Amino acid sequence: MKKQKYLHGFDRVEQERLLFQADFLEPYVYAGIELATVKRLLEVGCGVGAQTQILLRRFPKLKVDGVDFSAAQLKVAKELLEEPIAQKRVRLFQQNVEELSLADKGHYEAAFLCWFLEHVPNPLNALKKVKQHLKSGAEIYCTEVFNQTLFVEPYSPAYMNYWFQFNDYQWSIKGHPFVGADLGNLLKAAGFVDIKLEVRPFHFDSRNPRQRSEFIDYFFDILLSAEKTLLTQGRVTEAEIKKMKKEVEIVKKTKDSVFFYAYIRATAKAP
Repeated sequence: MKKQKYLHGFDRVEQERLLFQADFLEPYVYAGIELATVKRLLEVGCGVGAQTQILLRRFPKLKVDGVDFSAAQLKVAKELLEEPIAQKRVRLFQQNVEELSLADKGHYEAAFLCWFLEHVPNPLNALKKVKQHLKSGAEIYCTEVFNQTLFVEPYSPAYMNYWFQFNDYQWSIKGHPFVGADLGNLLKAAGFVDIKLEVRPFHFDSRNPRQRSEFIDYFFDILLSAEKTLLTQGRVTEAEIKKMKKEVEIVKKTKDSVFFYAYIRATAKAP
């Protein structure tokens, strides 16, 4: 299997971050997702199984086939999902989504992709492969980043420069940190129908200080997840990181600080 680069790495710290991220964003990610009548779900980019365990808990009749290209992530998923695997509610497969070929092609009643297409070199090919595995009328749920939208007040130039380097490096390794904005085009080109998109903002200020503080910390952890990589690549310096961290502390302490970020939810159906 051809090795793919991954911005955040595969160490245990990153795997724990993914588990925390899934729990932290659950109230937002799962708003509008309805799988109560679905029996067989294809989860693409299942990683460590963080979303899988939420899907199983929310929809007790669901059976999930999870696919990921990383053996390291799937090893964690097998440990995390040991019980539902034994109960035959979960099967895990190591495959590259752009070469996806499962025995049950054409039999899945829905597909779930979350924070995944940003890491795929050719998201259009990925969506075409997913569509081939779905029944006619099956729904696909895509929840994806739109990293252009991040903003914090007070204005924090070192923070924003780090964020630029974060995204530019991801682009250089054939990721797509703005893929959410392109989901409509991609789903249409892949042959899906009944395509719907929502822009979902996180906008927190002095009216909701608790959530503002939580999201500032959450996004700071995302930035730090790429710290070693960006240093190694020469995209940031230790001094720039130190300045960025100081700016984050200022934002956290400022009474009227603002945090804004928007992600994209797309749904569509297989024809």
